[in-house]
Amino acid sequence: MVAVKRIQAGQYSVSDGRFIIKDGSSWYVLNNEQQQDFGPLPTLAAAKEYVNSGTIPVGEHNLASKHGRQQSKKEFNAYLASETENGNPVPAILYVLAMVAICVFVFAVRGY
Repeated sequence: MVAVKRIQAGQYSVSDGRFIIKDGSSWYVLNNEQQQDFGPLPTLAAAKEYVNSGTIPVGEHNLASKHGRQQSKKEFNAYLASETENGNPVPAILYVLAMVAICVFVFAVRGY
């Protein structure tokens, strides 16, 4: 388990030499050479979870608000990317197959 220490607003250091940086509304994990290790992440909590376990949590957001929907989309995309980076491309493949199936269904119903 790694420790995360606040340097200043929007900048955190990780005990393994990486950094967590806020850029706009997203968070990025930088490696020792100050190059992007992973990101964008929707929240600081997601970035901390990524440096601790290598995965991204998919939490509950208020889908009734525009901000909640955006955060949910960003979190889902970060989850797919983290799973693929960890050698598990199955969730991303299933997502793509589901989107293709939906498109085929819509085109079949409309008669294109």
